[in-house]
Parts: sequence; structure tokens; C-alpha cells
Amino acid sequence: MNNTEKQLRKIIREHVKSMLQEDEKQIAANLTKAFNAGPAATRAYLDDPEGSSAEARSLLLKPQAPQDGDDGDDKVTVGDVSGQAMNFKPTQNYIDLMQSVSWPLGSAKNLIDAINTGPTAKGIVTSKDLIIDGHHRWSGAIAIGADKAKIAGKSVNWPGEGTDQILAAAQLTIAAKLGPGKKTPSAGGGAATNILEKGAEDIAKMIMANVNKQTDKNAPGALLNDKMIKDLVGNEVSGAKVVYDWLGIKPFPSETKNKGYKLRLAIAKKIGENLAKLPQNPEAPDRPDMPQFDKKRGGPELDTVTGDLAAGKFNVSPPFIKENKLRELIRKVIKEELKRL
Repeated sequence: MNNTEKQLRKIIREHVKSMLQEDEKQIAANLTKAFNAGPAATRAYLDDPEGSSAEARSLLLKPQAPQDGDDGDDKVTVGDVSGQAMNFKPTQNYIDLMQSVSWPLGSAKNLIDAINTGPTAKGIVTSKDLIIDGHHRWSGAIAIGADKAKIAGKSVNWPGEGTDQILAAAQLTIAAKLGPGKKTPSAGGGAATNILEKGAEDIAKMIMANVNKQTDKNAPGALLNDKMIKDLVGNEVSGAKVVYDWLGIKPFPSETKNKGYKLRLAIAKKIGENLAKLPQNPEAPDRPDMPQFDKKRGGPELDTVTGDLAAGKFNVSPPFIKENKLRELIRKVIKEELKRL
């Protein structure tokens, strides 16, 4: 081996060692730091140049024991979930009243159907006792059913302790699926009619302030609209008695004045009382930092990642790289490079 070849090998070793220290060990350390800090820090890191790089995103696809030192830490249990809605808590710090109640309060039939069915919020995604997706369906069911409300959907038990780490693992799942150069999807904006930490009276006032407004374009009518109230007051729709039984009052006698207003107020108060009982979660992050498994917002649909999660194909929790992995990688790359000389 001549001096030129020796010098070249030395340069290769120094270059590869420097590169791997930056692209593997540092990335793993930064991922761990972000994961432990929660979804906001994780999202911020994933959106910066290092976190969105091919090296970082590639690391999220290497959960095997030879890489991260633990063969089982990234396997996620996926299955069906059902149960009492009140046994779960939210993972965002505001929930919009109008997105929760506009559908059942859009027509007499919708309200009657909701009462008769319990109701059950379908298509909910949970992780342990947390609501990950479907907050408005969950709160909407509680608005009508309170303790009788139920949920049904999918349970995806991401690794981690508490809300922060579980949501961070979900953010890493999204990044792993999207690949390099992709920003983490986000749902911004605020809720003008936030119901979390609101009392029954405040929620009832918000409902009454939006009467006859089309608060959801997909609802069959405006909120507690005139036709809906007329149908219920005059018993002009089948099952109207169900609403009065739900309210715990008797239908108004024909001579009663302002029947429509009184019925609206009774409904608003009932829903206010139910929603004031919503479970709270002080660890819930701001909405922009919530994981978005929504194609419309640029995220992957949940069904496209559950198979890989269950198989442990995503590296979504520490350790992201075992300590001696760096030395193994350095030796491997140097060996390959030397073969090319």
C-alpha cells in the first residue's frame, strides 16, 4: 500500500465518521429529545431541514433490533374499540360547539334519531384512553347522550407515556409514511365556540346565539331552525315525544306563549349540561400540533399505516439507534468504500 492510498483511506474514514455522526447519532438524539418534549416539539423538528431530510426519514423506517437495539418497542397494537364515550379524554385543547351539535340540531328527525340511538359516535380513533381522531363526533354523542353515549372505531396504541409522547409517536408515524421533504400536516385556526372548560350556562348561551344560523353546511338545516321547532312543538313529526322525554318535560299546552323559544332554551340547557361534563385533558396540545391522519390536510389515511404499525415497521419511539450502531455503520461504509479503490 503506497502513501497515496494510505492517505486516501484516512480521508475516507474521517469523512464517513463525520457524516455518520451527523446523520445518524445526532438525528437519533434530536428525535429522542423531540419525542420526550411532545407533539409540538416533534412537529417543529420534523419540519426543519434536518428532521425532513432523507437521513432522518430513513431512520424512521429502521425499527429492527440491529438498528435501534430493541425489537419490540415499535410494535403497535391495532384493533377495534368500543365503549362509553365518557371513559375517554380529548387530545386537543379546544372543541368547536358548532361542529359538535349542528347535525343533531339541524332537524327534528336528526335530534330524535340521535336520542333514540344512544347515541354512538362511529369512526373514532383512540390510543389507550385518548381520543386521537373524531373529537367532534365524540363530543356530539356526549352532547345528546351524556353518560349513555358510546364510541366505536379503531384503537391504535402508540408507544409512550401520557398524551405528549403518544401524540409524538403518531407524528413520527405520519413523517415515516410521507417520506423526506414533506411537512407534517396541520389543522390551524381556532374555535369561536370552544366548549372545553366551559360551564353549562355558557354553552347554552352559545347555542342560543346561533339559532337559525347554518353553522354546518352539511347539516340538514340551520341550528334549531324554525321548521324543526315547529315540528316538535306541534308534534308534527313522528317521535316528537322522545325529545320531551329526553328533556324531562311535558309537551307544552296549546295556550302556552313563546313555546318555540322555551323549547329551544330547554334543548340548549340540556346540551349545555351534558357538554359541561366532557372529560378534560390538561396535557392536550394546540390544534396545529395534533397529528392529522386526513388526506384533505396532506396526511396519510390511518388505514394506510396501521398494517405497518402492527408489524413494527416504523421507528416511532426511543431508542432510535443503539449506541454501538454508529461504529458498525462506520466500519461497513469504510469497507465498502475501500473495495472501490
